[in-house]
Amino acid sequence: MKLSEIGVFASTCWINIPNHFPHFHLDEFVVMPNHIHGIVMIENPYFNNKSSLNVAETGHALSLHNTITDEPETKPPHPRFRNQGKNTISSMVGSFKSAVTRRCSEDKIRFGWQTRFHDHIIRDVDEFYTIRNYIINNPANWKDDKFYSE
Repeated sequence: MKLSEIGVFASTCWINIPNHFPHFHLDEFVVMPNHIHGIVMIENPYFNNKSSLNVAETGHALSLHNTITDEPETKPPHPRFRNQGKNTISSMVGSFKSAVTRRCSEDKIRFGWQTRFHDHIIRDVDEFYTIRNYIINNPANWKDDKFYSE
């Protein structure tokens, strides 16, 4: 994949993620013309949830709140997700997008991200290697992408 100026900077920002998020370790990744793929491994992702289950938080969405109360609602619910805190996938992706956007703005390059991102928890070794191979082979399949143009 031959990277544009934005692609080079996005790649550099991605490689530097562990410098800003020390609990995150990077595996395979690729910057494509209209998207990126990457495997991020989170060290010690579990939190104490007072049960025998290990739960990994992605921080991608807020937990649902109990809506049954005796008190009247005083203000409408906030329409957007709130900051999930440090060391979440959401905070890492937000910081990554912000760094790339800031650089594009400084260089007066028109650029914009989609508002969300897709995350997926890899649950076993077979799935890990399937996804890893998909990422490695993604550039070879670019001409078959519905957004491909020369």
